[in-house]
Amino acid sequence: MGSYDDLIINLANGLARQLDLSGVSFSSVMWQQGIVQRNRGRIATIQPTSFIPIPSDGALFRNQTIYLAQNMEGKLSVDEWKPLIASALINQKKLRRRKITWITTLNIPMFRAYVVAWILLPPLFPTTTSCANGRCAIDNPAWNVLVIIGAFLTIGLLIFSVITLRRFKWIADNETATLFGRDQLITSLRRVSEVSPSDDWNVQRRIGKLSRPEQTTT
Repeated sequence: MGSYDDLIINLANGLARQLDLSGVSFSSVMWQQGIVQRNRGRIATIQPTSFIPIPSDGALFRNQTIYLAQNMEGKLSVDEWKPLIASALINQKKLRRRKITWITTLNIPMFRAYVVAWILLPPLFPTTTSCANGRCAIDNPAWNVLVIIGAFLTIGLLIFSVITLRRFKWIADNETATLFGRDQLITSLRRVSEVSPSDDWNVQRRIGKLSRPEQTTT
């Protein structure tokens, strides 16, 4: 491991302590295009793993490893990495509980309403039995409708969750700006834009939000 990686590890561990992230420490750095993550639940039966790209303007954390974008290796100084890693730590570690609460608050009422619909709607429609070739099937129009609604509801909630969770990235950027200075974070983001032009659109969005006179995090 080179001294550059050592400095980044020390930086990340120092930031974890400064942010009061108990139990968070790092011992290695990996420079990759992305990481492979095992999926859980129903999606795992269709797609066992997912490839998660590593953003050039941030970091991913798994166990005690810091994952940074391969195209950024050696391109930024440790000081330039500081606000980027800090924002990533806040977003992925410090705000984790708030994210879970947000998703739970969003999903539970919808799930309850869907369960109630399964209880209340089928009795309003006739249940029919049809037999052919010695086999019988029971059908109810409400069941077919509810299955379709369930599919659309699942997809809709996933999309809505992904979109609304982006707000936590802006919250993390604002907390980072408060701790280390808005100008320092913007300067680091501009360096990323110079080094990795393909990420310019995402980086400029972050800079644009940080450049607004007032930012709200509630």
